[in-house]
Amino acid sequence: MAVKMQCDASRKEVAGDAGEASQVLTHKWYFSNKEIELHSPSRSDGIDYKHEEHLRKMYCSFLQELGIELKVPQLTIATAMMFCHRFFMRQSHAKNDWQTIASVCMFLACKSEETPRCLNEFVVVAYKLIYKWDPSASRRIREIYDKQKQLILIGERLLLHVLAFDMNIEHPYKSLVAAVKRLDVTHKDLVKVAWNFVNDWLRTSLCLQHKPHYIAAGSLFLASKIMKVKLPTSKGKTWWMEFDVSPKQLEDVIQQMTSMWEHSQSQSQRQTVAQKKEKVTESPIIKPTSNCVKKMDTSRETTNRQTSDTGSGGSVVEDGEPITVKSDLSSSCKVVNSVGVVDVSSSCKVVNSVGVVDVNKIREKLKNRNLNKTMKRARVEEGVNDGEDWIERELENGIVLQSTYPQKQRKI
Repeated sequence: MAVKMQCDASRKEVAGDAGEASQVLTHKWYFSNKEIELHSPSRSDGIDYKHEEHLRKMYCSFLQELGIELKVPQLTIATAMMFCHRFFMRQSHAKNDWQTIASVCMFLACKSEETPRCLNEFVVVAYKLIYKWDPSASRRIREIYDKQKQLILIGERLLLHVLAFDMNIEHPYKSLVAAVKRLDVTHKDLVKVAWNFVNDWLRTSLCLQHKPHYIAAGSLFLASKIMKVKLPTSKGKTWWMEFDVSPKQLEDVIQQMTSMWEHSQSQSQRQTVAQKKEKVTESPIIKPTSNCVKKMDTSRETTNRQTSDTGSGGSVVEDGEPITVKSDLSSSCKVVNSVGVVDVSSSCKVVNSVGVVDVNKIREKLKNRNLNKTMKRARVEEGVNDGEDWIERELENGIVLQSTYPQKQRKI
């Protein structure tokens, strides 16, 4: 009996401590920059600040994509991001899978922002997005659907406990829209840039350091500087007084925003320069096939035809008019000068020093030349010596270029 009473007393004590902790956590959702960089739960598990920043960007991008797939408004996506930020300020990344936690945050945000989604649909969409690199995920979800469903429900209870059931999230959008209306800002691009800045800061730790109206005021100021637009006054009051902020704290927020924005701009510029360098250094590499490697012999010269090798392509000199033929031909490409036939496949290209030459024109030209030679040979006088006639035929038929031979054949 005494043991039972002691256990009951200890349970009440734990429940009381949990209730007090919940009340403390409710009012402690804003942290200093030092607390975020040095004393987050992930830091004690060996995860440094840069890695945690990378993980923060990863789950924010995942939530944005998941919200688009579920067709929920931007406000619901922002709430899910805030839930995820707060969760990982109480729990470590090393002990919690960020994709599962992000999915649970979106499921709870849909409820809190009154844009609920069916659990069956949510489980399928989230699972496919997590395993979008795996084409078999759509088939595998049928087998593990019940497990994923239970995982989401268990994760929701864990999230509510970590958040101390505090689902009241205020966003900078409301303060920004209200101030723009009071200031009567008519520059539409200015409002769009400020709105985009708010979306960007929600992916950083700024929303864990400063209240929403400071984020809204800093976003509007930075947008006005970039767009070079002077912010108006309302009833003799400066623009920042419409946000109900202190000038000193607003200055700190603007400095942080400016530093983050300049850092992101420098990173994007470096990436752009690196991509341009890669494009400049890239050069097309033409790999010859194993069955077709042709080499032109510069030392061979005949009376009516000469061959030469110049750099990347070989040129065939015939009747005083050179025709440059690319030496890297396909395996089915054959150049046989004894009968004047050029068999070029669809992948074979014939180029000269200027550019690409039409293959059909080359074929037609070679046919005309062969026809002229045939007619010349037909008009040869009958008195020609048989020995000289034999030498002339051998000279004409002496060059054979064929891809199937490893070395050139030479007839004399």
